[in-house]
Amino acid sequence: MRRVRISVFRKRRLLACGAFFLVLFLFGEAPGSLYAQVREIASDSSSGLQAYADSPSNLQAYHVQSAIAIDGRLDETGWHEAEAISGFLQSEPEEGTPASQKTEVRVLYGASDVYIGAVLFDDEASDIQQTLGRRDDMNRADWFVVSIDSYLDRKTAYVFGVNAAGVQFDAIRTGTGFGGGPNRGMDESWDAVWASNVHVNSEGWVVEMRIPYSMLRFAKASTQAWGIHFERRMPRRGEEVQWPLVLRAERNNQVANYGTLQGLDDIAPRRNVQVRPYTVSRLQTEEHPDEPGEITRDGTFDVGGDLKIGLGTNITLDATINPDFGQVEADPAELNLTAFETFFDERRPFFVEGTQIYEFRIGQGGPGDGGNLLYTRRIGAEAPIIGATKLSGRTAGGLSFGVLGASTGHDFDPGRHYGVVRLSQQFQSLSSVGGILTVFDGPEEEEGRLRSLAGGADWDLRFRDNTYNLEGFASFTHRRWSVEDESPETGVAASLKAAKRQGSFRYDLAANLFDDQYNPNDVGRLRRNNYVSLDTGIDYQVNDNKPFGPFQRGFIGFNTGHQWAYVDGLYLGTDMRMFSRWTLRSFQGLGFDFFVDYPFGGYDIFETRGLGPRAQPVAVEFGGEFETDDRRAWRVGPEVSLTFMEDGGREYEVEIRGNWNVGSRLTLSADVEAEWEDDVIAWSSNESFIRGDAGWLIGAEADAPDELGPDDYVSFDDQGSLDNVFRSVDPFDEEGHYYVPIFGPRDTRSMDVTLRSSITFTRNLSLQIYGQLFVARGRYADFQILQDRDTLVPVETFPKRDDFAFSSVQANTVLRWEYRPGSTLYLVWTHGRRAEDELNPLAPWGASPYNTPMDRQIADAFDIIPNNVFLIKLNYTFLR
Repeated sequence: MRRVRISVFRKRRLLACGAFFLVLFLFGEAPGSLYAQVREIASDSSSGLQAYADSPSNLQAYHVQSAIAIDGRLDETGWHEAEAISGFLQSEPEEGTPASQKTEVRVLYGASDVYIGAVLFDDEASDIQQTLGRRDDMNRADWFVVSIDSYLDRKTAYVFGVNAAGVQFDAIRTGTGFGGGPNRGMDESWDAVWASNVHVNSEGWVVEMRIPYSMLRFAKASTQAWGIHFERRMPRRGEEVQWPLVLRAERNNQVANYGTLQGLDDIAPRRNVQVRPYTVSRLQTEEHPDEPGEITRDGTFDVGGDLKIGLGTNITLDATINPDFGQVEADPAELNLTAFETFFDERRPFFVEGTQIYEFRIGQGGPGDGGNLLYTRRIGAEAPIIGATKLSGRTAGGLSFGVLGASTGHDFDPGRHYGVVRLSQQFQSLSSVGGILTVFDGPEEEEGRLRSLAGGADWDLRFRDNTYNLEGFASFTHRRWSVEDESPETGVAASLKAAKRQGSFRYDLAANLFDDQYNPNDVGRLRRNNYVSLDTGIDYQVNDNKPFGPFQRGFIGFNTGHQWAYVDGLYLGTDMRMFSRWTLRSFQGLGFDFFVDYPFGGYDIFETRGLGPRAQPVAVEFGGEFETDDRRAWRVGPEVSLTFMEDGGREYEVEIRGNWNVGSRLTLSADVEAEWEDDVIAWSSNESFIRGDAGWLIGAEADAPDELGPDDYVSFDDQGSLDNVFRSVDPFDEEGHYYVPIFGPRDTRSMDVTLRSSITFTRNLSLQIYGQLFVARGRYADFQILQDRDTLVPVETFPKRDDFAFSSVQANTVLRWEYRPGSTLYLVWTHGRRAEDELNPLAPWGASPYNTPMDRQIADAFDIIPNNVFLIKLNYTFLR
């Protein structure tokens, strides 16, 4: 291990680099802005971009007095008299090229609804893909999608889509256009009650939509103007077209670049009132806890409900009583050998819907990236939810707000209470400032009653037509047990980031500070604190996103971060990331990654679980991925990564993802992932030692000395090695106990097979099946004691072993029937099996679980008595 200190000169160089980026941010030109790019591209092209650059993206809505029949045929008079827009341009594959197929869209509005009518011409109408699927699953089919920014805040839009089989999709889209999959920046949990129909004919297909005003939020004004955007997807051609076109370089500001729907006169917001009671019957079978091999059965019947009320024009109250989330897919099994908690995505509809209102991100660009002051998975993690309420809205002055409260407890006895208040004020079109406060009140425990507060302010200031921004936050946490002599724990965190956020060339610079007392994890989530970091990133979209050579487009990026401990300034290391993504003209995808961690040394202050830092070796990772032609009914995407460490450790990962549309009703997907480690020196446990009359003793359990008694130690023959080891180690207490981290070269093997299938009988009746098989095993060898932060000392006679194996099988089957809009019947079967095997740390030892063949591990899992849950749930929506 090397001992490396960062010099004052190097720190000054980093600060100088930061100053350079800040000057470039504040005073640099914006060659990548939307209009500059359009003018540049249009000047040497006679394509549709010239018309796009020269004409405003406005559409006039047409007022109708009578209701429109939603039958997929635009035969009412209003459709013939309304203004039609066409001139769609490709966003994929050749950005800015006119669409290969003509599309015409018209908009009507009446006293209570807005109507969208689209004629999607296709010169190969017999090949239109009419693939059935579950609602909100934007499957491989021909789609038409409309996005409405009814607030005209240029940041948030309501999205409504219909495919050629009549399947509906709705979501809320935020201003950010980037994200995984085709549905960039969308919250698909939001469900509206609206009507649509389609009609396929010899010239193409027709879409007709009716969207009630009660499903939208907009200001009360005599004349309305809304943001509007239309998109059409034709997967067999690999083509996506838009009106107006949002260039790839501008999709980080997706909603800001929408067109404008004008002429909405004398309409008023309508109150949205939904009452959704439910009943659920549940039968659970599992192994009896006191009689191994025997099965116990438990049946329950529950009632509860959800309530949504529009209070005024732009305020909505959501409430739930005794909610049931039985149809929600189970969390995946995984092997977590890190010092940090595993965070899973929120899947429960009540909490997922509208989550963007409460988002307060922390840890930007640093080791804690991905943190948030609200992590709703905390609510209900320890006890069932009794009730929860959300109040959210937006004022005419641009102030968005959200209030959330929840109580949990067994047998309807509240024991934990959660509260959140979030405010965000928009100004100057796209800039905003906001604040948040979270509260947690826990149950009485031996230590007392835990109460905590967390809060802060955040800002996002936009400059030069949204090309640049300055964003950040300042936050605090305060935790206190209700014991008079217990001192409170108070911490602070802050971040500042300057970025060029749109254009072919983008960059950012961020500084972060988290002190060692900052802890938002009672209501929020954060993996680590106690660091100061400086991070920067650059990315470039090759050739202004235009095709070149064999490529449709290319993307290259680089980012790096430098971290120091907040408490003592210890250098925590540097990471560097280079990555690129390429799309071939054959519609195949390529990706390459190159990562370097700790190139100049550094320390991990968390791996020892509280016993000090440990020097880290240089690690280099190479990665690559490939994806087949996305126009086909099937797709395969292999991915591989190799990591090599300075101390001899190796990590390998291989993953293959695939999906297959088998006809118009059946979809199959699979994800197979294998990981293995060889000789990766890693933490195993923290152990207690004491020198006895006859030699050294070790704690029978891996606990601190103050948790062990005299009878909790066993002697072993250290062959005289520990006297030298502990000569330079400070004792844990005055009695001569030592408490030290144990490391060793670790070998692990794991395999994860996840399968999903969806069978759609009609647009409202579907069967979804999810299954995961996960097996993992590992072992440590050649144990070593961490003598100081730079030195590991081998202990050849270490008396313990650390070998383990784990197997998990879980499945979730859901039959879903939406028997009327907003009302659903669920039939659910959840199945789970788990098998764990750990070697007794102290001798005598049996066979190592690590040597168990994989097929034996799988068989062992299936030999376990399963936990089965059978559930029938019925809800009904009363809509006003």
